[in-house]
Amino acid sequence: MFIKVIMAIGLLGVTPIQATEFRGSVSLQLVDTMEHPQHVILVHPLSFIDSTGETWTTQANRVIPLNLLTDELRLTRPLPNPFEYLKTIILYNGQAENALTNWRDMQAIVYEALIEEGLQEHWAKMIYAAVRAEGWRWEPVESSCFRSCHANSPYLRWRPLPDYAQLLDTIDWILIDFPSLPEINDRVDSLIIKTGPHIFGQ
Repeated sequence: MFIKVIMAIGLLGVTPIQATEFRGSVSLQLVDTMEHPQHVILVHPLSFIDSTGETWTTQANRVIPLNLLTDELRLTRPLPNPFEYLKTIILYNGQAENALTNWRDMQAIVYEALIEEGLQEHWAKMIYAAVRAEGWRWEPVESSCFRSCHANSPYLRWRPLPDYAQLLDTIDWILIDFPSLPEINDRVDSLIIKTGPHIFGQ
């Protein structure tokens, strides 16, 4: 029966779901200066294999902020301690700092990374919703945008502005109603007031 199932998947052209996995150790050096308060330097590379088999890597020697969420959320809702999902913070912020990947694709795997770190489903969905609503977005440094209108810019990052009252209601809704990820996406996307100052990559 097991062999028949594998053969059927192959014949239908369906890609089997890969097991998610973090690879690499979290070895950090604390950086706490006026320019980089509450930042760290990753000593060794950290990678994440998502459910499609794609690898996302935060390279070593990059200065990374320790927070994934803004104070508007962290100070108003009893969300998990950031050290409970430290690898996801390093993964996401490392991609934002490096700006080589697409921010939409990176946001999409945040939930998988949180689950892999051991967070319960409702906590993972609440943090995922917050990242989708207010998380860093960026223009990949190798895009045509940098070859034209932003040729002199070292990087281009921004945060969207959500309606925080609605976002807090959404986080409570996730805790009570246990919605699906597509339902969360639709609700979060509707509460973003300003997508950002940059017209590309929206």
